[in-house]
Amino acid sequence: MKVKFKNTLLCVFLCLLVGGCQKEGVGGKAVISGYVYENITDRNGLVVEKIPAVNEDVFITYGNKTFYQDDVTTDDEGYYEFSFLRKGDYNLSVYSDCLDCNSGRESINQEITLDAKTKSSSDHDFEIMKLVDYDDGSSLIKGRLMEQQYLGNTPFGDPYPSQKNEVYIVYGNDDVYFDRMDTGVDGWFEFPKLIKGEYTLYAFSECASCINYKDTVSLTVTIDENNSSITLNELEIEKR
Repeated sequence: MKVKFKNTLLCVFLCLLVGGCQKEGVGGKAVISGYVYENITDRNGLVVEKIPAVNEDVFITYGNKTFYQDDVTTDDEGYYEFSFLRKGDYNLSVYSDCLDCNSGRESINQEITLDAKTKSSSDHDFEIMKLVDYDDGSSLIKGRLMEQQYLGNTPFGDPYPSQKNEVYIVYGNDDVYFDRMDTGVDGWFEFPKLIKGEYTLYAFSECASCINYKDTVSLTVTIDENNSSITLNELEIEKR
C-alpha cells in the first residue's frame, strides 16, 4: 500500500516536472498565428469595406476545456500570435456582430491540432462582422440650398440662400431618410461622420403643377474613401 502511494506521488512529481500531465497548453515550442479582419457592414447587411481588426481579442482554449485559458490582442495589422504551445488540440475564438442572432454577438471558432512536428501553424485567419450605422464613419457631405422666386411660371430675380429649410439624406436604396437638418442663414448644410456608400440628398420645392404643390429636388453622391469631404453642387428649390 505504501509502495503504491509512493509511486503515485512520483508520477505526480514527474508530471509537474516535465509538463506531461496535460497534453495541451504552454510549455512547448509551437506557434499558432493569423490575422483578424473586420467586414464593416451596414444595417442592410451590405459589406462596405474590409479592414484589419485592430485591438481585437482572440481567445484560446486548451483541449476539451469549456472556458478559455488565454487571450491576445491583435496589432495594427490585425495580427495575433500564441507562442510556446505543446502538441494537442486547441480552439481559437473571436466575437463578431451578427444581424440575425438574439444577442447581437456571436462566437466564431477554429479547431486546431498541433502534433509533435508542428513548429508553426499560421494562416488561421478570421473575418468578423462590424455593424455600423450610417453616421459611424469619418466622411462629410456638405452643400448649399438656394431658392428661386417665381411669379407664376416665370422666375424673377437671382437665386438666394434658403434659410432654415430642411434638407434630408437617404442611404443607398433605403425608402426613408435617416437624418435631416436645417440650413443656416447662408443656406449651407452638412452631414458629418458618414460611412462609405451612396447617398441621396433632397429638399422640398414648391411646384404649381404638382400634387399638394410640393416636389423634391435631389442630388446623389458616392463616398468612395474614408475621411472624404464632398461639396455638392447647389440644390435649387422654387419659391412661389
